[in-house]
Amino acid sequence: MPMASVQGWRGKALACLLVLSCLLPLIAAAQDKPLSAFYRETWTTRQGLPHNQVNAIAQSPDGYLWLGTWEGLVRYNGLEFHVFDRANTPELKDNGIRSVRAGDDGAVVIGTSRGGVTVKRGDRWRTWMEKDGLAQEEVMDALLDRQGRLWVATESAGITRMDGDVPIQFNERNGLPSDVVYGLLLDRDGSVWAATANGVAHFHDDRIQVYRADAGLPAAPIFRLIQDATGAIFVGTERGVYRMQGQRFAIASPLLPEDGVPSMAKDNAGNLWVGTVNNGLVRLGASGAERFTSVRGLPNNRVAGLLVDREGSIWAGTNAGLLRLSDASFSTWNGDQGLSDDYVRALFEAPRGGMWIGTSRGLNLWRDGRIEATYSAAEGLPSDSVLSLLESRDGSLLVGSYIDGVLRMRNGKVVGHYDNARGMPGSNQVRALAEEADGTLWIGTSRGLARLRNGAFKAYGLAEGLPREFIISLHIARDGSLWVGTANGAANIVGGKVRTLDMRPVNGAQDVFDFHEDADGTLWLATDRGLLRYRNGVLRGLALKEGLPVDTLFSVVDDELGHLWMTSNRGVLRIKRSDAEAVLDGRLAQLPYDHFGEADGLVSAQCNGGSGPAALRDSRGNIWVATSRGAAVTNPGRLKAYRHQLPQVVLEQAYANDQPVAAENRLLRLPAGTQKLEFRYAALSFLMPRFLRYRYRLEGVDADWIERGNQRVAQYTNLRPGRYRFLVDVSAPTLGRDWSGSPTTIDIEIQPQPWQQAWFLALATVLLGLLLFAIYRWRLGSLRRRATELEDVIDQRTSALREQTDRLIESDREKSILLARLKEQSEAFERMALEDALTGIGNRRSFDDRLAKAFDRALDTRQPLSFALFDVDEFKRINDQYSHAAGDHALVAVAHALQAGIEGRGSIARWGGEEFAVLFEGMPLDEARQLCERLRERVQRIDCSEFAPGWTMTISAGVTERTGLSHHEKLVSRADALLYEAKRAGRNRICG
Repeated sequence: MPMASVQGWRGKALACLLVLSCLLPLIAAAQDKPLSAFYRETWTTRQGLPHNQVNAIAQSPDGYLWLGTWEGLVRYNGLEFHVFDRANTPELKDNGIRSVRAGDDGAVVIGTSRGGVTVKRGDRWRTWMEKDGLAQEEVMDALLDRQGRLWVATESAGITRMDGDVPIQFNERNGLPSDVVYGLLLDRDGSVWAATANGVAHFHDDRIQVYRADAGLPAAPIFRLIQDATGAIFVGTERGVYRMQGQRFAIASPLLPEDGVPSMAKDNAGNLWVGTVNNGLVRLGASGAERFTSVRGLPNNRVAGLLVDREGSIWAGTNAGLLRLSDASFSTWNGDQGLSDDYVRALFEAPRGGMWIGTSRGLNLWRDGRIEATYSAAEGLPSDSVLSLLESRDGSLLVGSYIDGVLRMRNGKVVGHYDNARGMPGSNQVRALAEEADGTLWIGTSRGLARLRNGAFKAYGLAEGLPREFIISLHIARDGSLWVGTANGAANIVGGKVRTLDMRPVNGAQDVFDFHEDADGTLWLATDRGLLRYRNGVLRGLALKEGLPVDTLFSVVDDELGHLWMTSNRGVLRIKRSDAEAVLDGRLAQLPYDHFGEADGLVSAQCNGGSGPAALRDSRGNIWVATSRGAAVTNPGRLKAYRHQLPQVVLEQAYANDQPVAAENRLLRLPAGTQKLEFRYAALSFLMPRFLRYRYRLEGVDADWIERGNQRVAQYTNLRPGRYRFLVDVSAPTLGRDWSGSPTTIDIEIQPQPWQQAWFLALATVLLGLLLFAIYRWRLGSLRRRATELEDVIDQRTSALREQTDRLIESDREKSILLARLKEQSEAFERMALEDALTGIGNRRSFDDRLAKAFDRALDTRQPLSFALFDVDEFKRINDQYSHAAGDHALVAVAHALQAGIEGRGSIARWGGEEFAVLFEGMPLDEARQLCERLRERVQRIDCSEFAPGWTMTISAGVTERTGLSHHEKLVSRADALLYEAKRAGRNRICG
């Protein structure tokens, strides 16, 4: 069972204020962004939901998301679903959950289809049924009011209000407009509203005010009621959404569909989200209404539940799964908005704020938030696949294609065409374009560089000095020279002469995907080995060892706000220019960075390169990126608003000696004998759960923090009685978020056993002192008595000495016998040193000596000698999946199978770990190979059901012979290489 967060309510309130302060700058952007540009994620039974229909959604103050499904109550922490049902929670009397509400005090109220209503407070559950006063156990909705009274809306018996243990019934007989009640609403003033099949009821204490068709509502059932931050009441009916105005109701907007509305929510930007029965999800905002249906990615068009969480995400529960929409820093434009294809290769800014987007299936013109025009083979283009774009100085658009050279377009028409058939050198695959001030056009192809000047072409290739003819990028420098990026370094062309730049000494870089030039002439190069800076003839680089998470970079863009943006196969990186300069100049050891991926709105983190421009900054300051799932864009000036605060860590559960325990007032009191502690925790964020990393510390045990990566479990054993404090903190390093600095804490007190307490130790000390004093007194009396007996002892001494002499002789004889036994044991130990203790077969020590001698004999007698090394396939998985004891059983079984299969024709030993060696004296290689194959089959037939149920044991082996070898160690090396070849070829085979 989950533990309540051990942070105070002040911390939660402060966290909410921080989240709100982050969300406020996003309001204007969120109002205008199309729904299809939101980042979306979907969950179904394949991802862990117990049922695909999500009837209700709520979020508790600690951050958990609660879902009502037909197969139980679900708690979601951003990474995994935990299901509460009749099987694991006896207090839940039915798995069909129709409603879920979370109160400000953390209480979760669950309405079931025929099991009454259950309230969860921390680890305590309580259920009300008809025997407890409910009018009916078929519950449609339930909530707790500010007085702690439980309101229960039933399917056909009106409303029950539980005042403590006293039920108060409301139905048609005492003023309720209908006994069929679909939903409830707790007003800001503390009153309660009810949505019924025949109008709306408003409860003022025990007085009921009814609103029906005469108040402007339709003559239809009312499904849902919500209240926004201004106090406005919205009503979801069978015929659309209505809004309360004064004491009457009117249609909320003619833009909304006249459809059943089972769910509604208001977001932080003031938009009204409407879940319908047949028309999917609708957002109503200042710019109008936009629908999001199953055609565009909604799991199903019936939206039964809606929630705006504390991070601003929109959650929609449908008949076919759960959907989350979030407004992220990046918006992606793809086929959902009409793009001809999602795979974007090139971008170029068009006039009047537009953007040319080149894809693998056509050219698109984006402007004012929509695709204005599309050009492809269907519209007359020779080729659909666009690799490069450039707006010429004459206003035409140059389009580099994959197989048809360069097209010159004006007003949507092809007015020029350059390809091999028309005299263009190189190939028709054009990946880069550049134009000089005088109109000279440079064309980078996969087989060389072409220059078009005054209607004449000139080719540049290896013969002219280029390091490689596969041209990836081009850049006209401020000094008028041309920089050429190839698959084997860069080159600079000045006055027709080529000068190469060898980049291999800097991190081994070769592919040059992009150039960026500063005002002072400094050149930045995006390469396959990081970001390079070329300044005053000196080349330096930033790559993995300097702190970058990836080193293949496709583009580098200056946002003119002090940052460089770089694209890669694993997302977009942003670095401070000053930090990059500091690392390159040796003033900073590691490069800090921000990493943007799918959680930031990129539909795909795979950015494209090798064509271009693949990223750019437009005239409005936006950064555009070509990705494999569309054209992504972000505004760097508004980026801070999207970098959400780190969530607080919640301690989900603590275990003492493997039993769940709960804390009270931030203190975990544990009984004497507690030696093992386990903590399970999670930072509840739905925007960045995969990027969170954890560290923890148990004060009194750990000297420093223990970093655990994304692991969310901490375990301690052999704890002594005393007081401890457990701390757990969170970070998101790949998102540029260091440790939060405000860890979640819980105090632990382990009680001592009676004998471990101070009073017991004091009492034991006193008793021990008394015992020692008594012994002293007894000893003193004994000595006195011995003094009187001393003379008798002297008389008996001579006789005693003779007896002692006899005993010494006997002792000497016994020592001789003992030495003989020790010798026998030594010989036994020596034999044991030559055997493997686990399997009972020979070990490597004995086998090495046997192998060396056998090899020498074979050389002397010129007899065949074969040798094989066997290895148990995927042995580590047996240990990890079953246990180390299972692994031991597996080794013994394999050893016995091999020994039995040899049938005395060879000698076997455990070589080490899961490896076994077999020596075949006098056996040629072919015969040894056949015998090894039979051994492999024999091992595969081992029955693993007793120690590893479901596991099939296999081995791989390398077998060789001594021919051509001068030493037995070379025989082992050859067998080991053949074993590696068997592993690489797929395991469960013999090579040799």
